[in-house]
Amino acid sequence: TDKEAWLAQRVQDVTSTEVSALYGLSPYLSEFELFHQKRDKEIVRIEENERMTWGKRLEDAIALGAAETMGWTVEKMDVYMRDEESRMGSSFDYKILHAPEREGEGILEIKNVDGIQYHRKWIDDGEGNIEAPEHIEMQIQHQMELANLDWCCLVALVGGNTQKIVYRERNREIGADIRTKISDFWARIDANTPPSPDYV
Repeated sequence: TDKEAWLAQRVQDVTSTEVSALYGLSPYLSEFELFHQKRDKEIVRIEENERMTWGKRLEDAIALGAAETMGWTVEKMDVYMRDEESRMGSSFDYKILHAPEREGEGILEIKNVDGIQYHRKWIDDGEGNIEAPEHIEMQIQHQMELANLDWCCLVALVGGNTQKIVYRERNREIGADIRTKISDFWARIDANTPPSPDYV
């Protein structure tokens, strides 16, 4: 219903933007930090910078622009979804209701990417084969597992003027492993056995 309710929900779950920390793949968060945040029910408020502000402002334009280009029917997926039993949760950007090239509904994840960061952090062979940074790849696998949808389209607007479209299929082995990692993480919290800190 509002930002505070969203933050209160998130503290109970391992979210799609946090799950990469359990694999040592997050550029923002270690498993040690995540452990203490969740154990202590610490609501983390990140001060919004200009890039984040513009990312939010542009999200709808990127989604609707991609839909126009690709002939998709899309809708805002303005929910926080959670699996209470496994304690995994996620927010979403958009849902693709119909895509001429795909069967069924899919997730539409939007990224507004700086051109320099794209060339540094993303892998693009120029032939349409694109790999997002690992924490983003983990994010969308978590989202597909949670939402029980079989595909996702990641749309990145690079440098403000170049659209990159990346399709991902749901990988059920990865989804099962994510569930196991999250279950083990909550068991650690119940036993109050934090992981070793990673000073790197």
